[in-house]
Amino acid sequence: MAPTTSQDILHEILSAINKNQEVVFVSYSILDETEKNIQYALSKILEKHNKSDLYTPVYSSIKELIANAVKANAKYILIEEGEIKNPDDIMEVVTKVRNILNEESLLIYGIKAKQYGLSTRIYLKPQPTRITIDVINNLPVTQKELERMRERIERSSNYDSIADFYLENPDPAAEGMGLGLSMVVVLLKSVGIPYTNFTLYTDFKTKTIARIIVPLM
Repeated sequence: MAPTTSQDILHEILSAINKNQEVVFVSYSILDETEKNIQYALSKILEKHNKSDLYTPVYSSIKELIANAVKANAKYILIEEGEIKNPDDIMEVVTKVRNILNEESLLIYGIKAKQYGLSTRIYLKPQPTRITIDVINNLPVTQKELERMRERIERSSNYDSIADFYLENPDPAAEGMGLGLSMVVVLLKSVGIPYTNFTLYTDFKTKTIARIIVPLM
């Protein structure tokens, strides 16, 4: 059997979009090839609905959520391997996660993530009046963490720029770790998508889901 090429993958993506089927991506790290395929799928879905103007903020939001999921998985691996001695030490966590996710270490991290069964799955689900985008990592969060993240989302909705938000809400975890959620709210707000269209869920056992609903009407 011939190996699958990039063109084959793009053809499969386009075929699924033309049939209004969901498009699914699975990643163990932050890879250029996966990003390009997500960009292609999103651009084609929006183009089909004459909503190409939404591409940049929506793709940027997806990218932030993928980065957050990958960081959560990296933190888990580092704790399991004893690299992070104190999970409650925010600055230690930020520094160690940054080190494992630098350009030189990404491939090694991806292999480790696969060994631990820690993937990030991205679902683009086109529907007649909206796109539902799910970014799922297979680690749960606690009720306390979930409430903290939801509160951050709601608080971020009062700001028009991420800089203004952090001037008034300094957070030592933000640099390199906590920026994603607030950034998504501001990006969506810039194109009139309310923060209530961005939600977080967990089953408290096996996964956490970040969902964005993008109106197409």
